[in-house]
Amino acid sequence: MGFLKNMFVGRDNGVRSRLKGKILGGGANAHDTSPDAAYSAPGKEYRPPPAEAALGLSPEPPRDVIPPEGYEVVLHKDSLVAGRAVEIIIAGRAIVVANVGGTFYACHNTCPHADGPLGDGKLEGKILTCPYHGYEYDLEKGSCKTDSDLTLATYSVEVVDTAVCVKL
Repeated sequence: MGFLKNMFVGRDNGVRSRLKGKILGGGANAHDTSPDAAYSAPGKEYRPPPAEAALGLSPEPPRDVIPPEGYEVVLHKDSLVAGRAVEIIIAGRAIVVANVGGTFYACHNTCPHADGPLGDGKLEGKILTCPYHGYEYDLEKGSCKTDSDLTLATYSVEVVDTAVCVKL
């Protein structure tokens, strides 16, 4: 089978492969999409994955900031664009951190109604809407605007120097 592949497609760094790469944008110099590619060492320049880049997230939270007692550093204060919310796994918990006009809020990532992923929800002002059934939660109070019997767990947030810190 390898012989037939080489005969019709060409060797990985052969003339046909390079020509195909120039025409189709692939070939020997194409981006590695193999399953093991995620585990390979980064090159000279770090480029965040497309999901991080789309949210405007920096690759890591600042390391030189000491958070207040009981708080965890979750992200750089400039890395989350105003009007956006993102899911973050910290200390074994999935939380949502939202930037509302420069003020940060944090809450549990799971909707109390039907376990929807609130990190994928829509943020309008301080209201976070669950993507599953549209239940709306006030990030400041944790109250549900759709069903007053439901309450969303919220976390205290402090900004220390360049870091957003959440009390878990």
